[in-house]
Amino acid sequence: MEQRQKPPRHGHGGAGTGPRNGDVDDVDWQLARPARAAHAAIALLAAVGLATSIHLGWTTDSTLPPDVGFAGGFDAGVEHTLNQPAYFTVLSGFLVCLTSGLLAVRPRRTGVVFHALRLGGVVCMVITGAVFNLLLRSDDPLVGVRLVNDTVLHVILPIAAPLVWLVAGPHGRLSLRAALASMVVPLGWLAATLVRGPLLDWYPYEILDVPGRGYAGVGVYVGSILAAYLVLALLLTGLDRLVETTARRLSPRSRR
Repeated sequence: MEQRQKPPRHGHGGAGTGPRNGDVDDVDWQLARPARAAHAAIALLAAVGLATSIHLGWTTDSTLPPDVGFAGGFDAGVEHTLNQPAYFTVLSGFLVCLTSGLLAVRPRRTGVVFHALRLGGVVCMVITGAVFNLLLRSDDPLVGVRLVNDTVLHVILPIAAPLVWLVAGPHGRLSLRAALASMVVPLGWLAATLVRGPLLDWYPYEILDVPGRGYAGVGVYVGSILAAYLVLALLLTGLDRLVETTARRLSPRSRR
């Protein structure tokens, strides 16, 4: 007798059964090797940025911006290296490196926590590039490791991270809940910065110079940046749904 062939399986469930355990039936290109390679490339770039930040912490003292009201700092070595996570740039790079690396290994991830961190990494990196290049960049020439660090974390990743998110996804995972949850990271960083600032007489950026600007002056920057973060997170959430819906409509599978 001729043996019947079983119908192909799609996603986690069989054909026609839909995904199980709340999983989303992924559009194939989001799970393909090129998408995973793109995530891996972003993770590698972020790792380079983090490695150069650690190197700079180990080999250079922290520097004070001109005309600020605080006077603290950190000596090169263990002290300055351990303080690297206090920089929002490093935190953003870590989130992008972590989530992109995990997607390169296994792109089919559906947890709200993971995709809140994923969204947070992308939005934080965009905010990092915008704030640094518009408000913090100086005219001092950069060379060597410092140039690599600046180029990767302040120029390349703020463009490449959202671009890969847009093209490679995975889409169809975000929600209002995830967008709001993603704000825990920047809010936690801000709270920690403002608490430890008076204790160390040090702040990572001049726009957070509480002794010089006062809380009212700092609040203008903080409020504007947080508002921009929320707007961008909500826009990406809406775009996520739009891309996922459009991709499904154009998928050959949807025409069967």
